[in-house]
Amino acid sequence: MKIVILAYDNDNHTGPLKWALEEAGYQVACWPGLGWSEQQQASIVFDGSTRLMLGPHSVEEGDVVWIRRPNTPILNPKVAEADKKFAEGEYRWFSWSLLYLLGTLPVRCINPYSASRFINSKSVQLLLAKSSGMNVPETLMSNSPEAVKNFLRQRGGRNICKAFFPHVWQKGGGGIAVTETFELNADQLPADEVLTYAPAIYQQMVVKNFDVRMVLLGTTVYSYSLHNPKGAIDWRQDCGQGLVEVRSIETPQEVEKAVLTFAQKAGISFGSLDFAIDAEGRWWFLEINEEGQFLWLDEFNAEVNVQQKFLAFLTSPEGASREIIEQRQSLFPSWRDFCASPKKDEIPPEENVGAPFISVEP
Repeated sequence: MKIVILAYDNDNHTGPLKWALEEAGYQVACWPGLGWSEQQQASIVFDGSTRLMLGPHSVEEGDVVWIRRPNTPILNPKVAEADKKFAEGEYRWFSWSLLYLLGTLPVRCINPYSASRFINSKSVQLLLAKSSGMNVPETLMSNSPEAVKNFLRQRGGRNICKAFFPHVWQKGGGGIAVTETFELNADQLPADEVLTYAPAIYQQMVVKNFDVRMVLLGTTVYSYSLHNPKGAIDWRQDCGQGLVEVRSIETPQEVEKAVLTFAQKAGISFGSLDFAIDAEGRWWFLEINEEGQFLWLDEFNAEVNVQQKFLAFLTSPEGASREIIEQRQSLFPSWRDFCASPKKDEIPPEENVGAPFISVEP
């Protein structure tokens, strides 16, 4: 068995995890996604059996494939301008053929590409969360000025506005701006036309005591409370400045049951979920990221050992229990071990990570 990770080998999670897996004796193959260069070429062969080659790596029965962050297909720069649209379409369809095929092969796929595309829909997330028994804030997703005004006026109370996905604007000469959740009421709305510039998510504001980041590992969940001194609506900005305190927290039994039901409906076995906890102790589902950043939890609290838990989950048989994960986690180096190793300085800066979510302005 080898571990196949679909991401650049210097991705901010792939680098440390590849190092830790190899330290524990596992073979790891990283493939960043389809492209014209030799390392990013791929082949599917149907000749009585089905064989898949991703660059120099063959995908074989019993392998574990983590679809971490495959890049958008990269065209050969020499393609003629008149042919680019055709080539882009062919690369796109071939890339989908590769990614969807993984879910049908005799490998363990985390998560199947079909499931990851399905659950990345914000509307699907809220619907499945509600039907699985979780508390979900009242929500409108729209680019209709009338719908936005009606939602905010009829709801009253406190509401927020947030983007569907993160985005960063970089200004020439320095300085950045990032998408951030903010409070909004009907009296603060801009002109109708502005509301059509980009769709957004408008939502009942949960007045919270703290946030929770939950990590789903198969049939097990681990929850971590997030506390920041500013009490900000969106803790991510404070997290980037090192101002968030991370603590392990027990997951209420009914919440864990609802999350596992949600995961089964979605067809996923891994992801990072965000909850807001109100003054009455109620857990409100906000969203899930099935790609799931999690190593930052270890950076803020080295005692939680999320890196080791994830690797124990990744290398265990499907459906491994909490007990098995925790028994096996000591087989792997920790995040602290990685930070103390020479390998940390050998991993170059990330390339092409999150590029579709960055705008550069003069």
